[in-house]
Amino acid sequence: MAVSYHRAILVPLCMALLLPGCSTPDGDFPSLERRPFETETPVAEPVAPAAPTVLPASLADKVSTLTRRHEAASASFAKALPNVQRIAAGAAGRSAGSEAWVNAHLQLSRLDKMRFDSVAALGEFDGLIGDQIDGDSGYVALLVEAQEKIAGEVAAQKAEIERMSRLIGE
Repeated sequence: MAVSYHRAILVPLCMALLLPGCSTPDGDFPSLERRPFETETPVAEPVAPAAPTVLPASLADKVSTLTRRHEAASASFAKALPNVQRIAAGAAGRSAGSEAWVNAHLQLSRLDKMRFDSVAALGEFDGLIGDQIDGDSGYVALLVEAQEKIAGEVAAQKAEIERMSRLIGE
């Protein structure tokens, strides 16, 4: 009870002591009047530059090269896939170490090796994107768009190899 009584007296007393300091005409205080820029038309927010819609020639050439490498590797993969699927289906349920089992694993390894250029192209895309991010470039979105198609196909190839591997049995 005594604490609230002291508080009730101290707060108004402190306010009374501080208020005269606000009205002191002495000193170099800033004016509280509106400044010219506050009454003029407000400044519009800066407009971000439009994202580029085309890659510069040097980057476009790199993207084309990486895409062609992937397409060649993907074509080899697609050509070999039906035969490897047939061999894997024939090895399903066979005992580990049997001729069919060994041949199926050998074919899966060859098929996986055919993906090397596609996987390497993905890694190089990561490098290009990293360089553009470090340079604060607007080309990142375009590079990611080009990379996504390859990444999707590489993921599908990997999933098919994993499926056949499970079919054969490890």
